[in-house]
Amino acid sequence: MFEKKEVNPAVGKADRKTKTPVVLAIIDQKGCTGCHACIPFCPVDCIEAVPGAEHPDFMRVVEVDQERCIGCKLCAKYCPWETIFMVPSAEA
Repeated sequence: MFEKKEVNPAVGKADRKTKTPVVLAIIDQKGCTGCHACIPFCPVDCIEAVPGAEHPDFMRVVEVDQERCIGCKLCAKYCPWETIFMVPSAEA
C-alpha cells in the first residue's frame, strides 16, 4: 500500500526538508535496548543504529538524524520501551 521512499544521504541539507517540523524525535540512549523496532517505521530513514556509549562493542542503540526527522511520531508510537520522546523542535 505504502512505498518506502529512498533517502539519498548525499542530498544537501536544504533539500532534505522544506520546513522545520513542530516536534522532533529524541531517543533516551540510557533506556534504548537496541531492539531497533523503531527503524522500519521511519518514513524518511532518519533513525540509524550507532554504538552505545557505555558498551560500544557490545550493544548498538539508535539515534535520530535531526536534519531529516519530519516529526511524524511513528518511532515513538512503535518503541516497545517508550524511550523515544517528541520534543518541540526549538528544544532539540
